[in-house]
Amino acid sequence: MSGMHRGGAGRGWLAALVVGILSGCSGTEGPGPGDVDAGVDPGPDALPCDVQAVVAERCAYCHTTPLKGNAPLALLARSHFQKPSAVNAGQSVGQRSLERLGDAAAPMPPKSEPAMPEAERAVLTQWLEAGMPAGTCGSLPSGPAPTTCASDSFWSEASGTGASMAPGYACRSCHLQQAPNNAYFFMGTVFPSLHVADGCDPRLGSPSNVKVELLDAQGAVRLTLVPNEAGNFMSNTLQPPFPLPYRVRLVGPGGRSREMATPQTNGDCNSCHTEQGASHAPGRIALP
Repeated sequence: MSGMHRGGAGRGWLAALVVGILSGCSGTEGPGPGDVDAGVDPGPDALPCDVQAVVAERCAYCHTTPLKGNAPLALLARSHFQKPSAVNAGQSVGQRSLERLGDAAAPMPPKSEPAMPEAERAVLTQWLEAGMPAGTCGSLPSGPAPTTCASDSFWSEASGTGASMAPGYACRSCHLQQAPNNAYFFMGTVFPSLHVADGCDPRLGSPSNVKVELLDAQGAVRLTLVPNEAGNFMSNTLQPPFPLPYRVRLVGPGGRSREMATPQTNGDCNSCHTEQGASHAPGRIALP
């Protein structure tokens, strides 16, 4: 299910975020907020604390190092926003980002993700409009994200087999080798956040209110799966019950949702939604 992103699911699930920053808008003439003079020292690289918090929550899961979700560049530091845009060298990346924040057709964050709260949008907008002044909270870290396990409880082989086994591992790949009669076509794990460790028991809150909706090529819901307390979900057939490709919409307990952007043919969701994310997935299948 990569591509599902926090909008997110193989999937370059946030491929729309690439569009969100780099494509589809006409350039502006003359100087404007965030313009960078290559001959001027841009100053400290630190982000303001409130801006850093918004970027960490809404941008950095794909715009990190290494890049995820088909994002074209990192957005971890003030200097990343100050760089010239790859689409319009007369604009900074920050200016392009500002345009996307107000673009209803191709927004940033992308439509695959839950809408950005207005208070967070205001923090980022005001900072970009002010010319991206330096702050005191530094830049966000690059490299692999630290993994977590809030429950501090892990599955092991001694825990036995069953529907709650091995959360986070590539279920179908393992079943094809060791239990082919149970190698259901759609299998995966829903976690509360993006970088939960392999085998961690997520103790998913209100799992019966979480829905994994499988959509066909026309966007119609063809199958709805409900995870158990270990976050695991699976279909009950060895072959897909409807024509592929498919996408996924994950609906959380409160009704918020995120929808995979890129159609997929592989139903072994955890093969892409690993601890750090593979095949453009930003990490785990995480609640919106």
